[in-house]
Amino acid sequence: MSGITGIFRRDGKDVDPADIKKMNDKISHRGPDGSRIWCEGPVAFGHQMLHTTPESLHEILPFEDEESGLVITADARIDNRKELAPKLGIEDNEYVSDSYFILKAYEKWGEKCPEELLGDFAFAIWDKNRETLFCARDHMGVKPFYYHLSNDYFLFASEIKSLLYYGEDLNLELNEIKVAYHLIPISTDRKLTFYNNIFRLPASNCLYIEFHNYELKKYWELDPNLRIFFDTDEDYYLKFREIFEKAIKCRLRTIHPIGFELSGGIDSSSVVVMAKKILSKTHTDILTFSLIFNEIKQTDESYYIKKIVDKYGFKPFYLVGDSISPFDGADEILFYQDEPLETPNMAMIWKLYKKMSDKGVKVVIGGHDGDCLLYKGENYLFELFVRFKWFKLIDEIKIKSNGGIVEFFKLFVAEVLFKLVPEFHDIWLHFKGIRREKDFVNINKDFVQKFDLKNLYKQMELYPLRAANNSRRIHYYYLTLATHQQIFEMMDKFAAPHSIEPRHPMMDKRLVEFCFAVPTHIKYDNGWGRLLVRYGLSDLLPNEVQWRRGKINFFHVFERNLLLFERDCLNDLIYKNKLIRKYVDCKELPKIYRRYIEGVEGADSIDIWKIAILSFWLESSFNHLKEN
Repeated sequence: MSGITGIFRRDGKDVDPADIKKMNDKISHRGPDGSRIWCEGPVAFGHQMLHTTPESLHEILPFEDEESGLVITADARIDNRKELAPKLGIEDNEYVSDSYFILKAYEKWGEKCPEELLGDFAFAIWDKNRETLFCARDHMGVKPFYYHLSNDYFLFASEIKSLLYYGEDLNLELNEIKVAYHLIPISTDRKLTFYNNIFRLPASNCLYIEFHNYELKKYWELDPNLRIFFDTDEDYYLKFREIFEKAIKCRLRTIHPIGFELSGGIDSSSVVVMAKKILSKTHTDILTFSLIFNEIKQTDESYYIKKIVDKYGFKPFYLVGDSISPFDGADEILFYQDEPLETPNMAMIWKLYKKMSDKGVKVVIGGHDGDCLLYKGENYLFELFVRFKWFKLIDEIKIKSNGGIVEFFKLFVAEVLFKLVPEFHDIWLHFKGIRREKDFVNINKDFVQKFDLKNLYKQMELYPLRAANNSRRIHYYYLTLATHQQIFEMMDKFAAPHSIEPRHPMMDKRLVEFCFAVPTHIKYDNGWGRLLVRYGLSDLLPNEVQWRRGKINFFHVFERNLLLFERDCLNDLIYKNKLIRKYVDCKELPKIYRRYIEGVEGADSIDIWKIAILSFWLESSFNHLKEN
């Protein structure tokens, strides 16, 4: 986790070295191990260095290869160095940096080089001979890349705040369509930010820029027709284990202590027990970091965490979350995030990273997005119904309902009837007094109409509905959500101020392709989802974790602590901040807020949070950025 910045004067003028230095200094927190700039003619690069791998100790960035005329700056970890080395004619040793592999890959394959790379990366290469700038971001969007493009110049950086140095030239204004997406929410967009004229380079995309032309191109996407067939079920589980082990092993390459996020769920538990297996011969201490709750027991996972820790003798560290307000440290968090967050547990994440940093951790590995990767059986029962596999459907519902008649009926209604006739679901929600998000009652009606938000939301809903009777299509939908990229960006900016690099094995490209391609019955059967990891790691996971159903919902903590610690703050943000009146319905919002305060069933606490955090950000961060 380093930081990159760059300027390309498309008007042909020379870059002022002071400009790239100021841009680079804006993200100095990303470079505790050094800062450098390179400037020549119309192009300038900056870099903030964090040493995490053995090879990074010998890395100098930005780097100019005089022989080829190529210059690179990169935030990257390349995982297929061994396979690339003979193809590129270079050695794979600790004196050859990951960025040099990228540079040589570009020299050999040009714009197709990202297709050959495996790992997490965001980089820019200036080709002096061709006078072109080439930028790329990794397949899943783990490494962030933001940019501004105009006729006069192209700017890029690891964080938005670097680009805001050019505030006047950027015509810095709030991107209202992004505000709308935040409030509804709509999570299909991959490019927009909360700032007009500042964009994300989407995951698995590259950007090719010349003085008078540019092209944004997608170099990879998950093949919806990808399928894998083996002779026996056991073969699938063995292959999963093999790929899973590779995904973990390549992310263990570091010179510092590694921290593992351990929630007690099957995703994070699987990651840390596999890491223990890989590291068993090195006698490396495994440091685990967990959130626990002494008072709010329905959210506490200590029982499962202890099963893992005791079995393997890990060195555990705990953060007690009962008294952490959702707004603790909000000013500092939002400064680093550059945008308001949807996640209501941001304060807990921030404090957990602080604890990791205090223990000397520089690399953190977790089980993020295991839910999407491993498939929990979403819409599987409905698929059985529409394919007339009714005996199998009955068996599956019996298993999931533990034989209870009432639970059997509830499952059938929720998983089959509501999907068959969605209007029944709407009637039931209305009867229970629960709002559906798409009624937009919390949003200013003029704002809804201005951006045709109802139609946008309807379009977002269409794919899941069309995929409802096909488990493969719904798995594909979850694996390709834009929210993966958003979560990775958020985690990066939680980690960066603490000089930590987050790594995400559950979204390894090889693992994503394999888990999608295998038959559904290998992923879900007899009432159990996540079968690839349950069977694939059966000898490593404690039985209580291996066959654990469900997961903890942190909303209990959020809803309790938001009112317990931040009632006055909420009142000010909801009732007194004039900045949000343009976006919210000032008549309906107090009603929704009162329902939440009174604990009415169906009251939408997350709607209150999204409005409150937007209000907080507009007041404390966005206006401050405009003034500075």
